[in-house]
Amino acid sequence: MTDRKLSILAATAVILAGWAVLQNRLAHRTGAHRTALRAPLIQGLAPEAIARITVASEQGANTVTLTRTNGRFTVAEKDGYPANISAVNRLLSDCLDIRAAEHITSNADNHAELGVTEQTARYVVRFFNADGDEIAGIMVSETSPDRQGAFARLTAGDDTYFIQNPPWLSTGASDYVNTALIEADSQTIRQVTVRGPEGEYVLKMADDEQTIVLEGMPQDKQFKGTAYRTVFRALSSLRFEDVAAAGNAPDDLVFDRSYVCRLADSTVYTLLLAEHEDTTYATVTAEFMDTAPVQIGREDSPEELKKKEAKLLAMDAAKEFAQRHKGWVYTLSSWKADDLTKPLDELLEDKPEPEPAGAAGEQTAADQAPESDEN
Repeated sequence: MTDRKLSILAATAVILAGWAVLQNRLAHRTGAHRTALRAPLIQGLAPEAIARITVASEQGANTVTLTRTNGRFTVAEKDGYPANISAVNRLLSDCLDIRAAEHITSNADNHAELGVTEQTARYVVRFFNADGDEIAGIMVSETSPDRQGAFARLTAGDDTYFIQNPPWLSTGASDYVNTALIEADSQTIRQVTVRGPEGEYVLKMADDEQTIVLEGMPQDKQFKGTAYRTVFRALSSLRFEDVAAAGNAPDDLVFDRSYVCRLADSTVYTLLLAEHEDTTYATVTAEFMDTAPVQIGREDSPEELKKKEAKLLAMDAAKEFAQRHKGWVYTLSSWKADDLTKPLDELLEDKPEPEPAGAAGEQTAADQAPESDEN
């Protein structure tokens, strides 16, 4: 074999070897991306290791910070008010469920155009440990106008993927707060006392447990419409619009109004109310008024044991409620505040004047008299 042929074979072998190496690298890279496809982008995140979560939205203009304090998450933007655990779990679940459908790029120069940078992303969610180190994070773009989906990448890498069914994440601080303040069973409400600069009045359930009456109702007055029922049952569903630590509430609040609601089991909810610049603020507490000790004996019947258990549970619930809401000032909606502060004169109207005695009979006789003939 000539030297020329040997040279050609050697060159061919080098080319084939190089192509094999290149194919091997491409296969590994493609295989890595293929492995990532349809798999969650965030993997190996231990929820118990999360000490803080930040949710940025509106291209970084809005941020919610959830911090684990004493074993539960709080909302920093709400002065550390306890977070709704369901909302936090939903955020975590939605982020862990983001799955890659197609690998788009590994070039960071394309991130801005795809909407997966701090300045362009729709959502940027980061998870931190107790030492303040970021342990996971993800960026999600706005929904793509050309495709049914969005783009996403991990904050720690450049690989960007197309994702189908992008999540809708809660991005407001109020979204992570349970705004239900009091939800008293309307069937258990027994008495309501409303106090204000205009005076005080008491609505209570009559002995038939069906009729609401006004204590000391004037003889010439009666309830006007059904507004009194709305006042009586105002705590059957009371929610707040905002909350702040007492130290961060307006300094000049004057709590000159109150709404006190007593339930059948002797639980009493007390709201102190203040009006400031067309906004109503409230503090709330609860107290269990039946202070008689509960003694359980062997001779107690199942019915008696059930009643005693219910009392102990209600007692504990009142204590827990008072502790949970201590030190917080709530902002109420105007329509709900109106139910809690409505003056008595808006609940009453004059009784209709009785007809004069005999007037009805005389009218009846006149109606029945035959008409006179006229020639």
